[in-house]
Amino acid sequence: MASTELRPPILAAFSTDSAAREPVEFGLAASRVTGAPLIIVTVAHGDVATHHALRSSADSAHGAHREAIEHLERDLQRRGLRDVEIRSFEDRHPARGLAQAMDVLEPELIVLGSSQRSGAGSMCVGTVSERVIHDSACPVAITPHGYVRPENGVQVIGAAYSHTPEGREAVAAAAALARAGGVKVRVITAVDAHHAEDQSHGLLSSQYREVSDHETKAEKRRAISDADVAEAVADLLAGVEHEIDVLVEDPADALIAASKHVDLLIMGSRGLGPKRAVLLGSVSRQVAERSACPVLILPRGATGKTEALLADAEAHAAGQS
Repeated sequence: MASTELRPPILAAFSTDSAAREPVEFGLAASRVTGAPLIIVTVAHGDVATHHALRSSADSAHGAHREAIEHLERDLQRRGLRDVEIRSFEDRHPARGLAQAMDVLEPELIVLGSSQRSGAGSMCVGTVSERVIHDSACPVAITPHGYVRPENGVQVIGAAYSHTPEGREAVAAAAALARAGGVKVRVITAVDAHHAEDQSHGLLSSQYREVSDHETKAEKRRAISDADVAEAVADLLAGVEHEIDVLVEDPADALIAASKHVDLLIMGSRGLGPKRAVLLGSVSRQVAERSACPVLILPRGATGKTEALLADAEAHAAGQS
């Protein structure tokens, strides 16, 4: 099944060890939204076949690898998805094989699975995904175990916001995708733990029950925080339906909780070095591992590919209208 498109593709990592389909399903959804071709990438364990003493196990491993790919091909054909290409790269390490794929195919998005399906050769959050994200020159999506594309598509896009360039980039990306899809953005930020005393039961709590003076004051302080965030990102969200969600909680816990109420969560990441290197911080690592929805990570050194991905989504949406 060959792709006929010349534009930068979306790559979805498929582990033949686990046969996890979550990255493939998200890749298909992203391809529909952007119009970009989808290439499914697998990595064969090239070292096994080089040792004569292990020939039988090598034959078995490569046989299982081929069988998993053929099963995936049959499923795609059954669904009428004949333009999806499957490419196999050979390397002892999945991360290096995926790095080869990124260098050769120059994608505008790569999709990985979460650590819930960890194991030998798995393409999940952990050593493999950290290295892929570190090497990536494009956005990286992490899909949770059990991910199924929402029946009505993405309706709410979450943006992890902090008063940093990465936070603004996440909101800008969410806004661009929301404009393309005509959906809502939820800007999510966490108040510093030192201000935990400001936490309230929500801005609308007084409408449903009596609250104490202390809680009323806390709600007012919470409202000021919401207003501050709203003002900071107003220019990015012009013309987009949106809401602000300020949580007084540990940032990772706050984003993980919020991920249950959005269909896609967008986060920036910390840039390292002069080129494209990126590192997941403790918050983004925890969120990527435990999020209830797919997480789109925007490498700091991948602005060009991020802009291209968003432009494709907007252009595709305009062509469909």
